[in-house]
This record gives sequence, C-alpha cells and structure tokens, in this order.
Amino acid sequence: MKVLLQLGWFFKQRKKQYGLGIAALMFVSLLQLLPPKIIGYIVDDITLGTLTGSQLTKWLIILAVAGTLMYVSRYYWRVMIFGSAVLLSRTMREKLFNHFTRMSPSFYQKRRVGDLMAHATNDINAVQQTAGMGILTLVDSLSTGGFVILTMALTINWKLTLIALVPFPVMIFLTSYYGRLLRRRFRFAQEAFSNLNDKTQESISGVKVIKTFGQQKEDIEDFTDLSTDVVARNMRVAKVDALFDPTITGIFAVSYILSFYFGTKFIIAGDMSIGDMIAFSTYLGLLTWPMLAFGFLFNIVERGNASYSRITELLSINPDIQDVTGAINHRPEGDLHFDIKEFKFPDDETPALRDVHFTLKRGETLGIVGKTGSGKLLF
Repeated sequence: MKVLLQLGWFFKQRKKQYGLGIAALMFVSLLQLLPPKIIGYIVDDITLGTLTGSQLTKWLIILAVAGTLMYVSRYYWRVMIFGSAVLLSRTMREKLFNHFTRMSPSFYQKRRVGDLMAHATNDINAVQQTAGMGILTLVDSLSTGGFVILTMALTINWKLTLIALVPFPVMIFLTSYYGRLLRRRFRFAQEAFSNLNDKTQESISGVKVIKTFGQQKEDIEDFTDLSTDVVARNMRVAKVDALFDPTITGIFAVSYILSFYFGTKFIIAGDMSIGDMIAFSTYLGLLTWPMLAFGFLFNIVERGNASYSRITELLSINPDIQDVTGAINHRPEGDLHFDIKEFKFPDDETPALRDVHFTLKRGETLGIVGKTGSGKLLF
C-alpha cells in the first residue's frame, strides 16, 4: 500500500471528490445487504404458508427502490473516483513533461527517448489505475466484506460465520505473496517495454538511413527480439496474475462446503431456518466480489507501486541549471566569447573539443562545418 501513501498529496487535493465517491460506494455496500435478507423472509413465509400478496408487493417495492438507489450511487462514485484518477494522470503527465523541458542536454545523452516516453505513457496509466480502480477495490473489499460479515454474524448465526471464515487467512497469505511477486515481475516488464519503445523511436527517426544502407532485415530482427522479450516478461506477469482468481475461488469452494455442512446441522438442531440458510449462502456469494477485489487490489497496487517508483526516480533528478535568488531577469545582450580548453561527453575519456577560442560580435553569424561526430552540435 506504499503507493497509496505516496499519492496522499493528490488525495488531499481531491478530498471532497474522493470523500463523496467513497460515501456513495459504502452506501451501495449497505443497500446490497437488503436483497438476501428479504429473500430469506420470503422463503420462510412460503415455508410456513403465511406469505400474502400485500407482503410480497411490499418486499418487491423495497427491492425496486434499493435497486434504483444503487444505480444512481454507482454512477455517482464512478464519476467522482474515476474522474479524479483521470485528473491525476493529466497532472503527473504535465509534471513529467515540465521536468523534461528543464533538463540539460546531458540528461538526454544518458537516457533513451523511448524509455522517457514509456514513463509518460504506460507508467502513468498504471498510477492512474491505482488512484481509480485501486481505491475502488480497497474501499469495496473492506466495506462490502465488513458489512456482509457483520450482517451474517449478527442477524443469522455467528458460529456458522466463523466456520465459513476459517479458510480466509490462507487466501490472505497467498494473495499477499502473489502481490510481492507481481511487483518485481511487472517492473521488469515495464523495462522491457521501455527498450521496445526506444527501438521503435530510433527506427522511425532513422528510417531513411536504414533504407539507404539496406539494413531493414537486421532492424526487423532487432525489433522482433525486443518484442519477444516484452511478450516473455509480460507472460511472467500474467502467470502470477492468473493465480489470484483460482486461489480465491478455491478458498470460497471450501468455505461453501463448510457452510452447507454445518448449516444443515444447525437447521436440524433448530438453530436456523431454511430461509436463514438461503440468506446466509447469498451473503456468502456477496463476499466473492470483495475477496476477488482484494486480489485485484494487490495486482493494481503493486503495478502502480512499480510504475510510481520509476516516475519518482526520474523526477528526483535535479536540473544542472538552477534558478537562484537575485538572478538577472532579462535577455542578455553583447558579444559572445568562447574559451574552451577541453570538453568531454559524460563517461567519455577522449575530449570531443580542445582549444576552441573565438569571439562572436553582436549581430554577427558564424558558420561551423566539420565531419559527423566532430562536435558541431555543442554550439
């Protein structure tokens, strides 16, 4: 959950929208508790032969009103939460782009354009998912799961509720382990995508040179190798991702078996009615989504954590040129004096320029010629 804490600055900016969205989401969770209980009452009345037309009409009206309120509330929380997540992606993309414009040429000499593009696209999309779907799954899994478990324990049978929850610690342990594994693999997958992105950018920018020298075949082979690596690394992510649903479904199967076995005993002993058992099994079905959402949460948050750390690492690099207090705030004018004894590119041992001295008077134009790689762009 580290990334959610790191995004606290944005949640504070949008606290009203997130607060209203979460309130609407929790309201839906409460409304979902009505149908199973009403179904249980109807079944018991049918079993006892006491169900009347007016009673059935009353229950159906309550269900219709609850359904309408859930429809409106679900629309509202989607606008509040997902809308805020889209705004986060715009804010971070602008922040990243502004950071790029402030960096010196040496920054771009050390980093590939494709990698920087991947930060501004895939990584930001993963963070957006964390602020949108991540918040949804966190709140929904806790609120719906908590409300359902309390309702089962307080209104039906607390003993059967505890029995049904026996397998859940195993699920929590396994999904937590899957989440840690997913974070590491997703970071490698993002790095592979950066390499592919960089190769695509280089090939498109230099397509004239590639065709001039007849290097199309070699270029395609290089691209294919990188693309294969992206697929392989994403398949490793998918293999971990695919473990969540079967694990959670298997745990729920065990929970259902325990519930029906002991629930039948409670009915025979007179501690529960058939309607209670139907309501209990329906509530247990409602727990399926919160538990699946819990698995999705690990998936989304770990992806967002890996991507946000990549973005923050990039934003933490300070520009070589910093604004200082009292700096001159007007365009400089006058003659230009160049006195370069020696210049080396970063990590190069051989100087690119040596003993370059000249003066360019105001209004004059100087043309610099030389072979490729001789350092003309330095001027």
